[in-house]
Amino acid sequence: MNDKLELDIDDIQVIVHKKETANFQFQTPGRAWDGFVMFTKGCGSVTDEKGVTHKISCGDVFLTRKGDAYTIEAEQECAYVTSGIRVKTDKSILPVIYKCTERQQANILEITKLWQSYTWDSYAQCRIGLLKFYLEIIKETVEKRNVDNDIAKAIEFIHEHFKTNFTGKELAEYCAMSVSYLRGRFLKQTGQTIGKYRDSLRIAAAKEMLESRCFTVTEIARELGYCDVYHFSKVFSGYTGMPPSRWIHRMK
Repeated sequence: MNDKLELDIDDIQVIVHKKETANFQFQTPGRAWDGFVMFTKGCGSVTDEKGVTHKISCGDVFLTRKGDAYTIEAEQECAYVTSGIRVKTDKSILPVIYKCTERQQANILEITKLWQSYTWDSYAQCRIGLLKFYLEIIKETVEKRNVDNDIAKAIEFIHEHFKTNFTGKELAEYCAMSVSYLRGRFLKQTGQTIGKYRDSLRIAAAKEMLESRCFTVTEIARELGYCDVYHFSKVFSGYTGMPPSRWIHRMK
């Protein structure tokens, strides 16, 4: 996965909520669009492109790609939201089946209702909602791919608070474990200390701020939580091999 995620919904063909009778089966030799199928009632199974069969029930989403061949079956009555959209992202990071929260289920139903309202802003509003939905799926999948749930929780906290000078104790309390245990597991699973991980996020943000040419080095240091510009410059140089002032001139 690249350092910067590409994600866009650049076309929406259809979003519809369908109801099916018992002994329902749908089969396609090759899907024409990207999209998803989210069960809202009943349960069934999905046999994916690789021939693997997955059980699917209310709240489960089957994420599909253009060209996929698959089969959906349900012995009892069922209902589901299905869509035809064009998703621009690295699709290898998308799971086949994703379990939605109740909030996500409600959001998808709201998006479906909005799409079928045909108001002047329905396309834009649906696109925004779908982007948020896919971003949540990608974020959760990436964070949980290589780390346990409690370390994923720590990573989420760091991403939300990397501009602040939180302590190891505060992070450990948030994750409900001791400081030493958290530090050991974090290092083992991410290959970085908590401080280094936070600094890597700060430096990535600093580069973007420098490239925008909208901030001074002092303003960036203050915004990213460094005690002074000298400390920021030292950390920045350690990551890039040059101080922020030279980084700016490098781009000219």
